[in-house]
Amino acid sequence: MVNDAPIYSITYYKPQRLVRLTWLPGTAGMTDQDFKETLEAFAEGILQHNAQKLIIDMREFRHRPSSEVLAWRDDVIVSKYNKAGVKKVAWVWPGVTGDTSTSKRDKFENHYCSTESEALAWVTT
Repeated sequence: MVNDAPIYSITYYKPQRLVRLTWLPGTAGMTDQDFKETLEAFAEGILQHNAQKLIIDMREFRHRPSSEVLAWRDDVIVSKYNKAGVKKVAWVWPGVTGDTSTSKRDKFENHYCSTESEALAWVTT
């Protein structure tokens, strides 16, 4: 049986130059290839819109990417964020704290938030 539950939503807020990726419960059935394709679509949207601010909502994320895919993310996706001129990435990820970089290649600020409103407040300041 094919998993037909949606795995993500991408939203663009033009005035704020903000793109949001919301992972959905369908990620429980996703593959590493699904993960890569989602990140590619997100990164291409960031490039297309010259977004400088990102929100990544991890509250419903259920997939566990392999170390190979995470290395690919660092090489390919983070490079696209940098190319687009991303300045801030707010992660909605309850239980994760701090402002730790997600990659050695980051040229932007990362901030982990417990709530969506906290993430929006931080990324738009």
